[in-house]
Amino acid sequence: MSLTDLPSSTLEPVQGVHQLRDLAGGWLLSFSSERTRGAYQADLEHFARFLNERNAGTVLASRRVVIDLYARALDASGLSPATRARRLASLSSFYAYACSVGALESNPAANVKRPKLPNYSPRLGLNLSTAPPVIAAAARLTPEHRALVALCLFAGLRVSEALSVTAGDIRDEAGHKVLQVTSKGGRSDLVPLAPQALRLLSGVLAKHPTGALIRDSKGVAVDRFQAFRMVAALGREAALGRALTPHDLRHGAATCALEAGEPLHRVQQHLRHASPLTTQRYDHSRDRLDKSAAYGLAHALGGVS
Repeated sequence: MSLTDLPSSTLEPVQGVHQLRDLAGGWLLSFSSERTRGAYQADLEHFARFLNERNAGTVLASRRVVIDLYARALDASGLSPATRARRLASLSSFYAYACSVGALESNPAANVKRPKLPNYSPRLGLNLSTAPPVIAAAARLTPEHRALVALCLFAGLRVSEALSVTAGDIRDEAGHKVLQVTSKGGRSDLVPLAPQALRLLSGVLAKHPTGALIRDSKGVAVDRFQAFRMVAALGREAALGRALTPHDLRHGAATCALEAGEPLHRVQQHLRHASPLTTQRYDHSRDRLDKSAAYGLAHALGGVS
């Protein structure tokens, strides 16, 4: 079900003017990222389905108690805390927009409790031990696999950013090869490309001097679903023993840089995180456990029985 397919019961006018489709359209257009708009639209549609299936009224007439029930349904769904938190945050964002244009007087989702996220990333990603086999695996596969490794692991791009890169986005800047990337929020950033990354990109640069660099066998730009399958193939070729995702490559950019001794603020800048707290989450449980004070304490108390 999409917003255009919602039953009329969910589209009742508010104050005789505003309707859900109009409000949702304006709200989504307030975000510059197509990926963000798609995710937020899916979140709003998910809530609309919840209401329809339970005959719980309309999106615009929902009260705090109904959204609390939705939050508990999300808890029982098996979704990750991050996904549950995002869905509730999307609702709150939509209702805040509705308030800002005078469609609603208050935001019913504003104080709904969201899952607390850990201050470290629960995924293992890649580290300095597991990243080299992935790079070697890319060398045995196609130029497109190598390009994904160059852009997501070496350059730390999100998969959506990597798939939009063209040869024209690469240029010289102050003696460096840099990649111009449109980051979250529509901000334009320059990301340095190390010589190793450029070597991994050389195959697709030769094949596609114009247009998207990463394409399928028919010459069509790869989409996110195809990219997920390509990265999964990389993981199998590298014999990691677990699934590998595009975000694991970006995650690995942070983890490997931190393990190599790069300062947190430089890793934050490279990953283009707005907050260092986001970067710290990638300095994950492996480091926290390996270097835990529990071991030093036990060693100091080792003679005590």
